Order: sequence, then structure tokens, then C-alpha cells
Amino acid sequence: MQKSRQTVMTRARLAGISIGQILLIVMLVGTAFAAAPDKQNILDQRISIRVTAMSLDQVLEKIEEQVEVKFVYSHQVISADRKVTLQDENSRLESVLKNILDPLGVSYKLSGRSTILLKRSTVKNSLLKPLEKPEKTQSVSLPDSNFMVKGQVFDSKEPPVSLPGVTIQVKNTDRGVTSDANGNFEIPVKNGEVLVFTFIGLDPKEIVVSGTKNLVISLAEQNTALNEVVVTGYSEQKARNLANAIGKLDVKAAVANKPITQLSQALQGGVTGLTVMQGSGMAGEDRSNILIRGISTIGGTSPLVLVDGVPFDINSVDPTTVESITVLKDAAAASIYGARAANGVILVTTKRGIPGKLAVTYDGYGGVQKANYLPKFVDAPKYMSMVNEAYANIGGLEPYSQESIQKTREGTNPVDYPNTNWSELILNKNPVIQSHSVSLSGGNELARFAVSGNYLYQDGLTPKRDFQRFSFRANTGVTLTKNISMLLDLVATRSRRRSELVRFGNSLHLVYSTPPNIVPKYPMKDNGYQAYGNFGEMMNPMAELERGGYSQSTRDEININFQPVWQITPELKLRGQYLYRVNSTGGIDNRDSYNFLDYYTGNLVFTYANSKGSSIGRSTYNYLSSNLEFSQTYGKHFIYAIGGLSREANYISNYDQANLASYFVKFNYVFNNKYLLESTVRADGSSKFGPGHKWGTFPSVAVGWNVHNEEFLKDVKFVSSFKLRASYGLMGNNGSNEYVSELYRYQSLIDGGNGTETSIGNPEITWETVKMLDIGTDIRLFQNLGLTIDWFSKRTDNILLTPPLSLSSGVATLPINSGSVSNKGWEFMLNYSKAFNRDLEMSASVGYSYYSNKILSLRGGPYIGGNGLDINQVGYPVNSYFLYKTDGLLTQGDIDGGATLLPGQKVGDIKYIDINGDKNIDKADKLNSGNPNPQGSYFANLNFVYKRFSIETQLNGFTKSLAYYSGRYQTPLNVTSNFNGGTPMQFQTDYWTPENPNAMYPRLAPDPGNNVLPADYWLTNAAFLRVKYIQLGYNFNPAMVKKMRLSALRIFVNTQNAITLSKMKHFDPETRGDESNYPIMKVFTVGLNVKF
Repeated sequence: MQKSRQTVMTRARLAGISIGQILLIVMLVGTAFAAAPDKQNILDQRISIRVTAMSLDQVLEKIEEQVEVKFVYSHQVISADRKVTLQDENSRLESVLKNILDPLGVSYKLSGRSTILLKRSTVKNSLLKPLEKPEKTQSVSLPDSNFMVKGQVFDSKEPPVSLPGVTIQVKNTDRGVTSDANGNFEIPVKNGEVLVFTFIGLDPKEIVVSGTKNLVISLAEQNTALNEVVVTGYSEQKARNLANAIGKLDVKAAVANKPITQLSQALQGGVTGLTVMQGSGMAGEDRSNILIRGISTIGGTSPLVLVDGVPFDINSVDPTTVESITVLKDAAAASIYGARAANGVILVTTKRGIPGKLAVTYDGYGGVQKANYLPKFVDAPKYMSMVNEAYANIGGLEPYSQESIQKTREGTNPVDYPNTNWSELILNKNPVIQSHSVSLSGGNELARFAVSGNYLYQDGLTPKRDFQRFSFRANTGVTLTKNISMLLDLVATRSRRRSELVRFGNSLHLVYSTPPNIVPKYPMKDNGYQAYGNFGEMMNPMAELERGGYSQSTRDEININFQPVWQITPELKLRGQYLYRVNSTGGIDNRDSYNFLDYYTGNLVFTYANSKGSSIGRSTYNYLSSNLEFSQTYGKHFIYAIGGLSREANYISNYDQANLASYFVKFNYVFNNKYLLESTVRADGSSKFGPGHKWGTFPSVAVGWNVHNEEFLKDVKFVSSFKLRASYGLMGNNGSNEYVSELYRYQSLIDGGNGTETSIGNPEITWETVKMLDIGTDIRLFQNLGLTIDWFSKRTDNILLTPPLSLSSGVATLPINSGSVSNKGWEFMLNYSKAFNRDLEMSASVGYSYYSNKILSLRGGPYIGGNGLDINQVGYPVNSYFLYKTDGLLTQGDIDGGATLLPGQKVGDIKYIDINGDKNIDKADKLNSGNPNPQGSYFANLNFVYKRFSIETQLNGFTKSLAYYSGRYQTPLNVTSNFNGGTPMQFQTDYWTPENPNAMYPRLAPDPGNNVLPADYWLTNAAFLRVKYIQLGYNFNPAMVKKMRLSALRIFVNTQNAITLSKMKHFDPETRGDESNYPIMKVFTVGLNVKF
């Protein structure tokens, strides 16, 4: 007789049981009586097993290799050629056997010290039976069944794999079957009954029977902490096998049903280390600044964003199509992207079709917006009085008589004595926003598809300004042969921005800058001429909007992404990828000529010249890559390796081209599910650099320890997982300029004439190199409480920048590798989730991140910014404020005591400190005055589900941040400047007078030049707490939904940016005190989700 687990060769039968089986049973029973084994010790042995569609007998062999146990069974009796898919890590043998054998209808019995006898289960009433033959599903004949349902079950991977051993049961009954080796099943049902599909390690699925006789079902992996799959560089891996710092955004919470116009807005408040500052509320243009772990360089700080494996503009992605977002934070995670990974990497994957019936969904919302911070202005009488006071302070004549002020206050003659509230007159009260998405998905084992279309419209705060976007995505997957599949994706986007065409800034700035005692429109003349009020040569906002014309820009983008995959063996996979992208842009300016005449005299004030302009642009991008991926488990050893190469070519115009060539190798090793090792090497060659400097090499290494798998924690039940990890590596940055090595760049090459040299290249520069150390831990307690802590230290050398203007050449000096920057910080995240009962569940997460950078060295520095507000200096943070030091407002005592003054300064002006003691206030007295970069950021998310109701909310903000009041926030009045004059804001009435010596603002003056120097007087605390969103949703009763011939129906209301708490009371802290930025908008929406 061969091994006991093999089929018994002797065919003689006695009472239906083979002689071999009888002998085995007798032997095992005798052994049992001879010694009393500790059976529980056998079942307490821990093993790890990871198999996909492997026969049961092979799985049992793998278990025998790991633990001291022998299985005895009849191949035919238990149908040992049935396929098993299973992933268990450091689990008790008892649990593993239950997961494997229960779905197959096989039971076991311990016999002796190390022998397990397998036999077929006897199921009550024979309603749930194992398959007699693997090629056909066992069916059960039941009374009163209307029809037989057949189908096939797959996993949700691409390409999909059929699942054997899936339990299919009629809900609330004992009727059920299991799927065969090819995932097929057959079960009798009635209309309206619910089929429940369950499989170990996969999320269960319920399907209501509604007359369909053929089903295709897909089951997704359960997203538990131990089994979570994370998208990493060029692959997907189990989180438990990784030793690097990776953050995964909850896309459903961040994107679903939120009124976000650009994907960058969804990144706020979900991952520690990821900071997003929205700089504007302008329609379709949030001007977000995205940082991963703060600032580590003086130049470009934006992270690399890849969508489905290729570089992408994050705001070109339709948020409704996103499946997952992963943030690679340390060198071990990001260095596989080498030259562009210095500022971190964001990986975005989009939704794909899975096997199943056609699913049609509609997601839409509509609502209104309101400016979060919009200043209130003084009225015309107050403005006129303040102007008189400003002139009186310099001994001048008062421009406005008390009579005119009084008549303006009375409001009986608005033509000659106007009192205009420009905000009320010009700005949209409740600009609308709406989004509509329709998606279709489905397929089978041969072909899958996910097709979606979205329309977004956002009205602007100012007239003539709006944004709309049309997007279309078709993701398809085709299985060509058993081992070869192909992905083909098509993405098309058209966006259109429209705005007013005005001479200065934008119409919002005109609203801020135009005095309230200006008439918007005079009564029309008899000759039909329309006259407008003016302020010197500056026309009022009404005139600019009605006569200034409009500007419109469009952007079209098409992406074709092709990915063939060859599964050479179960362990070895070859993948290729080719993407072609074309961007086309166009712009139109359209304005008719108009002569602005004075209403009273008829004299010409200003002429708008006719303007009919257009522009076009085009760029293309090509990406080609291939990689070979290997993954296998040998007993206690798990090995993963991937190697590949890629080529990129970016054609910006007929004259500009950038190329990048890359090679990479990554290796992961896990021993006994305890000890982790990762290593990556990438080499990049860039056309940006000169000969001898084109190539850079970026290695990294990481180690990890799954402490919870050690014997000393085996009995500590509340520790679900505990990982320690550390990493070190190099990353690169090739700077933001595409052509820093070229000898000259020209201002103009077309339409004749000689080119003007605007910059000089430097063929000797090379990569910025980032060295990064990360130490962290991931802990999960009681299965539902997670804690992640990281500390990192980052150093950037060979920083690329261009020194100030060259006096010898008249053009900018050579770009150089100038210095080094240090950036250190730590992160903390806590998350919790719990289902209290079938009606109530909740989840919560909080995160905090802190960073601090410092310039270590700077060749040729310090460097002062062009606006004189910032400086890069050794020993201080990047782009520090460079300001005059002040000490409040001047008093008579200061002047009598010999304080150093600027010419014309008086009591009530800002008191500047003479730092160097030379009795002059000049640039030599400016100091490094603070860090403009937010250092502490935090977020909190809270979600509750009660029955069919759900509520979710997010808070976020900064704990340590400085902002600088600029523009008109510094100047209540500037009568000498048309552009910076205008209406004082109500809070600016707190200015110095002899009766108000402790005022916020200095004394009034027609020309406030002495009080608007770049000074620390205008620095303010920009820390804030914002309620980012609150959403309340309701899922309608399934029975009612079914009557409507729908699969699901949900309604929701959402408010975004509803509450902001900050010491900055007069403008949004995220806009950093810049009055030229549009205020961030509060958004109120109502929406609907429908599944057909």
C-alpha cells in the first residue's frame, strides 16, 4: 500500500468500505488506546498558508510540510481534487482546517499524536452537501421550487479566477450547495428568495432572486487589517508583508457624494503625512498645494502622482472613477520611482469591471455655494469721512464737504450722491454647483468593462466666471487565453473655464478696490449712450463686466492605456504597459471697443480697444514599460520580486522634449510571517541634465518584525497585530525646470526678430538627492483599534536653484546645485471601528503630523525672494519670512526718546526697529521672521450607521502656522492708488486716533507707504479648525426599492466647509492672507445614488 493519503489500491469491498480503510482505522484506534495524546496541542500549532485554486490533496501536503501532522483519507470519498483558495497567516491549525474543510463538506477526527482522519460530513437533512464530482454541482430537489438557478462564482481580481468551494445558501433556510472546481453551482429557488454567497477570506454577497436563471457572481477580498491589500510601486501586496511607510486613503469616505471639483480636495484629512492647502475657491481651480511630509527642498515640492501606473495631473482625474488612493511616504516605498520620488508618491487606481450582470448606477448632486469669508465694507458716508481724516492727518484739505456726506447718507439723490455696495451689486449670491455621473459595469470570465461619464458644472462667485467639465472613462479587461489577459483603458476629458476680461486683476479685486461713492451706471442719455461711474482712469466693476468682454479657455485630454499580462506560471507574471496621451489647449479673448465718457462733461475718460485674441497649444506624452513579477511561498519562506524598465517621452511643443529612461528591481522576503526584508534599486536617466550627469541611482532597504507572531505574544489575545519597521534609502528630484542643462532659453523664436536670452543652462548640474530614515510601528488591538506611529529624518543635498540676476550678462545666472535642507517630523494615527449589533456600527480615525525643516548649507546665499517678503538662509526654514521688526505703533514718547523714523513718520504709524543701530530704517534692518510653512496638521473622521441612516463628518486644520496680511488687508485707504484704493473693510475702522491708541491699524493717510513695508506687524496666527464636511444619508427600504425596479436607492445631504474656527477672523486661513485669492466656498448639496 502506498502513502496512507493516496487512493487505496485494493478494490475489494466489505460493507462498502475498502480493506485498506478498515486496516487504517483499526491501527489508529489501537494507537489511541496505547497512548493518551494531547489532541489540543496538535490543533494549537500555528501555520501560514497562501494558495489559489490548488487541489485539496496538494493543500494538505503543504500543511504537512509546516507542522507535525499526517492526513489519512480516501481520495474519492473526500473528492480531493477539488480546488481550494485560502490565505491564513499565523493561524491555529484548528482554524485553518475549519476554513478549508467546512465549505467542502469534509470533517476530521484526531487519532494518535499526529494523525488526522478525514471523512465526508453528514449534514442534517442532507440540505448542504459536498460535491460527489468536481465537474458538476450537487443539486437538491426541494418541494414548491419555481425554477433552478445556475451560475458561476469568481474573485474580483483582474483577470478573475473561478472559486471552488463557495457556499451558496438560501437565506433563512437550511438549503444550500457548494460550487464545484470551476466555480459552477446549481440550486432550486423561488422568486424573491435571497441567495447568500460565502467563502473564507472574502466578503459575503447577497443576491435577490428575481427570475434570472443564470448568475455570474464576484466576491471581493475582506478588507481586514491582516488581509488588507495595498497598492504599492508596480504591484499589489498584503500590508502584513510590507515594512515601509504607506498610507491608504478611505476613498469611499473621501470622494463618494462629496462636492469636490478636483481630486486634490479629496486628499485632505485621511492620511497622516499628507497636507493639502486649498489656496482658492475659484470655480474649477482650487490651487491646492499638496505636500507629503512637509518641505524638503527649495524648488518644486509637489509629489509624483500616478494613475493606473503612469504619471498624471491629479486634477485631470474624475473623482467618481477612483477605486483606491495610496500614499508612499518613506524611501523604501517611494524609491522604486527614483528620480521623482523625493517629495513622495501618490498612487491612484480607477474602478474596473468585475464578472456579474450589467450594473447601471447614477450618482448626482446639486446645490449652492457661499463664500466662507467675504469682507463687509464701510458705506459711502463712512468712507468719505475716513478720506477726510486721512488728509487732515497730513495737513491737507478735506475732499468731501459735510454737506455731501450728509446727502450721501440721506440717499435721496443716488446719481449725484451714490452709496454703492459693490459686493451686493456684483457678486453672485448663491452660485450653483452640480455633478451627474452614470456608470455601467459587468462582464464574465472572458471580458469585463467599467464605463462611466461625468458632467460637472460650477458657477463662480463673480459674473462671467464658471467652470464645466465633461469626462468619459472606459476600462476594459479581456481574457485572451488561460494565461494571457489584456487591459485597455480610454479616458477623455474636456474642461472649459470662462472668466471676465478686465484690465486689472479680476472682478473680485475690482469689488474690493472701487470706492462706494461711485455710481455703477448713470441714467442712459437721450442718444442711447450708457455712461458709467469711474475712479480716475479706473472703471467700476459694472462697467468692466458689461463692456470688458470675456476670456475662455478649453483643455482637451485623451489617454489610451494598454496593458497586456502573461501569467507564465502561477508564480511568474510578465506585464507590459503603453500609454499615449495628448493634451490640446485653446484660448479666446473677446472684447468690443468702447469709449467711456464722463456723464456730465462728455469728455473721454478711457477707451477699451477692440480685442479678439486666440491661442492654441498641444503636447503629447508616451509611456512604455515592462516588468517581470515573481511571488511564491516555500514552507516558511515567502519571496516576492519584480524587475522592469520604462521609457517616457514628453513633447511639450515642436521645440521642447523631455525623456526619461528607467530600470528598477525590488525584492521582498518574509520568513515565518515574522521577519520582513525589502530592498529596491532604481536607476534613472534624464534628458534634463548634461553629459556625465544624466544618470542617478536610488537604492533603499527596509526591515520589519511582526512581533505578534512570536511565541511570547501567542497568548496575549488582545494584541491582534504588532509590527515594528525601519527603512533607509535614497530618492531623487530632477527639479521643476525641464531644460536646466541647455545653454540658452529664448523668449521668442517665432514671427521674426532675434531671440532674447532669458536664462542660461548649466550642463554640470545633477540630481537633487534625498536620504531618508524612517522608524515606525503599526499596532492593532482587539481587532478593531489601530495605531500607527512614524518618525522620519530627511536630508536633501545638491538642491537645484538659480541665484539672483547676473550683473555681467543681464540674464539670470546659471542654475546650480546650491545646498542642503534637513526635514524631520513625526506622525500619529489612531483608528477604531466596531459593529455594535446588526443595526449600529461606527468608525473613527484621528491623525496628527508635525514637520520642521532647516537649510543646512547654501552656496551663494542667502537668497531673497523677488517680492522681498521671503528669504532662504542657512539655519532657518525654507522660504522664511524676511521682514522688518516692529514694536507696535509710534507714540509721542517714542519720538521724544529719539526713535529712528522713516521720513514723514508721525505718532500712530508703525514703529520699526533699527536693528543695526545706524539710525536708518533700511533693508539692513530686515530679519528672518518666521516659518510660513504649516508645521502641525491634524484631522478627525467620524462615521455612524444606524439601520438605514448614516452620518459622517470630518474635521481638519493646522496647529502651527503663520500667515501674512498683504495687499488691501494692510491698507484701509490708499487714495493715491487707483488699484489699491477702494472701500475700507469694516474691521479696518479700528485704526489709530488719539482716542484709540491701541488700535489694530496705524493712522490713516492718503498714501500709507510708510505703513506697508514688509514687516512682522502683519504676521498673524493662521492655525485653524475646520469642519470639512458633514453628510447625512438614508438608504431606502429594499422592498420599496424592488417595487420601483431598482437595486438600491440612497438620498443624502452634504455641507462642506460649514464651520471654521481661527484667530484670523477676516479671511480664510488657508488662503494665507492674500486678498487676491478667491475665498474658499461653503457648499450645500442634495444628492441621489441609484442602482438599477
